[in-house]
Amino acid sequence: MNRFVQVYLHIVVRFPKICLSILLFITAALGLGLAQLHFNPSIEAFMPKGDPDYVKYMHTKEIYGDNDRFLILAVSGTPLWSPRTLERMNDLLCDLEEVEEFDADREDERIAHLTDVARVPQVTRADLQDAFADDPGYLRFIDRLLPEAQTGIIGARDFRWLGAEARRIRDLKAQQRIDTILSPFTASDISGGGDALETYDLVEKNESGERNIPKTADAISEFRRGLELNPAFRKGIYAVDPKTGETTDFAFIVKFNDNSDSVIAELITIAQSFKDLRVIGSGVPYVNHHFNKYMESDLYRNIPLVLIVVTLIFYFNFRSMRGVLLPLMTLGMAEIWTLGLMGHFGIAVTTVGVTLPPLLMAVGSSYSIHVLNQYYTEFARIDPKHYRRDIQAAMVHISTTVILAGLTTFAAFMTLLSSQVSAIREWGIFSGIGMIFAVFISITLIPAILVMLPHKYPAALTRGKTRKTTIIDHALALMARWAVYHYKKVLSVALVVIIISAIGMTRLQVDTEFLHYFKPSDPTRINAETVGEKFGGGWGFGIIIDSGKPDGIKSANFLHTVEQVRDWLVSDENPDLNIGRTDGFPDFIKRMHMAMNDDDPAYFKIPDDDMTVLDYLEIFSADDEDSDGRVDAFEPFVDPAFRNTNILVRLTRKGSERIGTKQIAHIIEKTNDHLERTLPAEYAFTITGYPVVNLKLAHYVVTGQMMGLFLSFGFVFIVIVLLYRRLMAGPLALVDMGVTIIINFGIMGWFGIDLDMVTSIIAAITIGIGVDDTIHFLNTYRFYREDNWSVPETIEKAMFSSGKAILFTSLALTCGFLVQVTSNFMPIILFALLISITMINTTIGSILLIPAVIRLTGIDLNRQPGVHANKGKQMASVVEN
Repeated sequence: MNRFVQVYLHIVVRFPKICLSILLFITAALGLGLAQLHFNPSIEAFMPKGDPDYVKYMHTKEIYGDNDRFLILAVSGTPLWSPRTLERMNDLLCDLEEVEEFDADREDERIAHLTDVARVPQVTRADLQDAFADDPGYLRFIDRLLPEAQTGIIGARDFRWLGAEARRIRDLKAQQRIDTILSPFTASDISGGGDALETYDLVEKNESGERNIPKTADAISEFRRGLELNPAFRKGIYAVDPKTGETTDFAFIVKFNDNSDSVIAELITIAQSFKDLRVIGSGVPYVNHHFNKYMESDLYRNIPLVLIVVTLIFYFNFRSMRGVLLPLMTLGMAEIWTLGLMGHFGIAVTTVGVTLPPLLMAVGSSYSIHVLNQYYTEFARIDPKHYRRDIQAAMVHISTTVILAGLTTFAAFMTLLSSQVSAIREWGIFSGIGMIFAVFISITLIPAILVMLPHKYPAALTRGKTRKTTIIDHALALMARWAVYHYKKVLSVALVVIIISAIGMTRLQVDTEFLHYFKPSDPTRINAETVGEKFGGGWGFGIIIDSGKPDGIKSANFLHTVEQVRDWLVSDENPDLNIGRTDGFPDFIKRMHMAMNDDDPAYFKIPDDDMTVLDYLEIFSADDEDSDGRVDAFEPFVDPAFRNTNILVRLTRKGSERIGTKQIAHIIEKTNDHLERTLPAEYAFTITGYPVVNLKLAHYVVTGQMMGLFLSFGFVFIVIVLLYRRLMAGPLALVDMGVTIIINFGIMGWFGIDLDMVTSIIAAITIGIGVDDTIHFLNTYRFYREDNWSVPETIEKAMFSSGKAILFTSLALTCGFLVQVTSNFMPIILFALLISITMINTTIGSILLIPAVIRLTGIDLNRQPGVHANKGKQMASVVEN
């Protein structure tokens, strides 16, 4: 390794300009990929595509549609039952439908008309309103874009902006991602009489296709009676005050045929533009959208903050311009290379991936600190007359150490490939690649620039002709004394901390529910919980019951069984299930039965005989647009063969306890046990949906954590044993990382911090970065030990030689990660705090705990037994010459 490094450094110092040109070219090429980065918080970004539960989930969506992930808007106004409020609600619905319905010719005409208006000189807002007076929906779109205060002349720049937005919204509508929008204004009910059952719209449309929104008191009363007539609509498309029974909100429920954050963002923007209405959003797409926004803002805010922090640390350490700029250039290039490579390969930034940029900056700075610190350590030995040669010699030892540390860190991150969670695998891959990039850039950029600069020591770190003794020097001296003379006390304290932490580990919980990533006070979380209370939940799962034969769900006995299951799910005896409501195919049969009996609510039930059910379905008339044999309204609930029925279950918090992974596991397990005990033998069932997949994701997080730890420890053990050719060197190197990980999990257990998608990678980071400090200290210890110093003397010398760089590295890492406490996400905040504590612990472990173990055991790390003085002096001479 040393020979390879010597040859490489010789090339770098001999041809520095060529090396720098190559680095700049790679930076420019990979930097082009930054524009292609995108964010993806969806569960599809995490789950392995071959997982049986995931495959079943996707298959269910193909048959019944995506029914457990929808955008739900709770809309209200004051007063609710007034013509003005109803009209504004309809305007909101029309604007949402604008995104659903795509008419290419109409959109092109709108854009052309807007272009024509822009050509007219001195156009005001009033002129623009007159031009689109017959197209109120598009006029509201324009009003959303223009500032309210802009009433004067609209300039050319504003028209260019309007044109660009018009083309953007046209392309967005062309995606046609919305399946349907359900609301009190679009809902259909069932009427019956004689030999006919048919659907009718609660709000009819006129000849031009516009809804006849009730405007008089009598019309509003009639609309209200029609809405409240169907019991299935209650808490479905309208909400009531549980105390007064008065209607409080309408629900606008948007179902999608495919995910598109841009479409969801537009719908939310539309809803927020209606200031005179109170609109609260919820549902998985709503949460994911805000998740995306927060991830993006975190990324763009944290990178500058980390840069500021590490810049201060660089200056505090080196007190020179080169001491600041060289490490900044190193970590900047490593950042661009890694994120740019992700962009080129189309890898999305996920919940886990948002921690990658601060990690790269912190770790990239650590490698550059070690390399640059070695230059200043060897400063006196560098002869200006033989500048290139001496810089090369000075860099050999530290470059070798950095390469070994980087390769070990890379391998530690690569162990995450064992995880079943795709986002964690991707994070491991690009974290590892980023480490290699940081190492390569550090040992290339810094020596190449140093040979082009004058040989100069920072004036701020000298007093006359002697170097100043800093706070760091005093801290190292104190730690050296503890490691050498009080090592038994150090090890005793460590043992007590390990025992306490191990007890805390037994309290550790797993939670991968995305909603809990938001702070309790965050509007997104509050809105989701509020809407859940009003409408029985904003997300849920499906229970598919198999009747065992085609047309089996048309049996009255089968439908009664389904109703018994639904009643049990929402029963007051099962508040721990946290189920707010269920929807199912029996609701249609019950409504038909009620309609055929003069709309008497007492008949909102399943008929007792099969023939009545069959007759109802035979005379029922409704649309079947895709001609699959199912009425469109039935599609979320039955398969084309009418053999299986899908019960849609909505989850909402009924108690004080949040609905996390642990609670979902309980809900699924209890429901599964009940169905196994109570369903007739001829029926079968399957529970699937977003929460079920999320539960499986938690399982992968835990198993991946255990597998990753095992592989990481095993790999580090083997590498250290091979590197030092001493079997006892392996356990010695694992002391620091093992104790740190135990303390980390202990803190999480004692303070109730969940193991989630973000905090699950802390162990890998601990091993990856902790091994850096360990290798730096052990390499330096062996270097001086081979000079025939005693163990206590060697510990002190190693402490002062490598300890300073380790401390500054730890400071850079800690402060770099602490920047993330400004995040909008609770796991990111907790991750920042935990990883900062972890970095402090790994530093203490490498320069206090490991020396104390060496002092206790007297372990020999020499290359060959008995070789000390001569071999050591030869090595020293290589560095010096």
